[in-house]
Amino acid sequence: MDQRSRFIDAYPTGGFSVTELCERIRRRQHFMKSRNMHSSCRSLVGALVFAGSCHAPVNESPATGPKADIAALASRSFLGRRTGTAGGDSAAAFLMRRFVDLHLRPAFRGGCDPNLGCDKSYVQVFPFQKTVGQNVGAVIDGTDSTLRAEYFVIGAHFDGQSLDHVSDPQHGFVMRPGADDNASGTAGVLELARRFVKHPIRRSIVVVGFDAEEEGLCGSRAFVAAPPVEEGTIALMLNLDMIGHIHGNRILVEGVADRATSRLSIQRVAVTVGVRPDFIADRELSDHVSFRDRGVDVVSLSTGDNPDYHTTNDVAAHVNMDGVNRVIDFAEAIIRDWDAGSPPKADAPKSLIRSSNLERRPEFVSCGV
Repeated sequence: MDQRSRFIDAYPTGGFSVTELCERIRRRQHFMKSRNMHSSCRSLVGALVFAGSCHAPVNESPATGPKADIAALASRSFLGRRTGTAGGDSAAAFLMRRFVDLHLRPAFRGGCDPNLGCDKSYVQVFPFQKTVGQNVGAVIDGTDSTLRAEYFVIGAHFDGQSLDHVSDPQHGFVMRPGADDNASGTAGVLELARRFVKHPIRRSIVVVGFDAEEEGLCGSRAFVAAPPVEEGTIALMLNLDMIGHIHGNRILVEGVADRATSRLSIQRVAVTVGVRPDFIADRELSDHVSFRDRGVDVVSLSTGDNPDYHTTNDVAAHVNMDGVNRVIDFAEAIIRDWDAGSPPKADAPKSLIRSSNLERRPEFVSCGV
């Protein structure tokens, strides 16, 4: 078996053979070429699977910062970022470029050879329905020689609803830009990566964009099934999902139990940042759930639902950038406070955490992992 086959076989195939997966990717490449999509899309897919590693696109990087990143990801160039499409591949390439610009090392292993060892990759490929999805991740190394072996995971899903008309039937099959859901959270992760590169903490950080969240948290499920770090070394997973429509200073906080010690820490941090945390019952709708169900402490931040949700009106111009920056400030402060004080694990006994088993939820049947 050659290197490209070994690479694909390193991931669960969900019943698809290597040949079938490769053929689906070839068809996607042909689609991108026929539609004259951005060259980084085509090079990304080829690099992911056939080479077993992911090389950065060589084109000049666009403007950076949360506002620029949201505008880019919600633009027509990304076609709504649906998993398994040219727009989704473009979004993955966009994240990879950002990580390369920050000189971050890849989070994942690529193809492995018994003689040459394993390549490093920014991309974690996983089978999804009749094609593949891809998480994109990088690592910011910690400063403490001992604690750097422990990790925070800061993540957000970058996929969108694209042409889906279920939530917005009056417009039919047209692009849903997904500026708030979830270009805003993705831009937040990128901004946090920039900040922690400039001012690192004691522990290491994995920054990751999850694919296929809209289809049932598929990307985060693939991540926890084959994590890039040793099991038990993740101190906290912080998730950003829809942070673009703040109301006053209210930020929704999910995943933190009523009597958790970490809640006191988050409340203390909120006062210093000047926001009001609203601890709500976990709706189990975003990627932090995949980590919680593995016994990892989680904090998920959101500004809540809004009328633009999953519609053609979810555009960059409607995003409250002051609010986005306040959520990012809050997220950064939570991580820094957690790293400095190391709150004990106190959210819930493992038996209670696992009582919400993902396998009981029918929307996960389609993931293929």
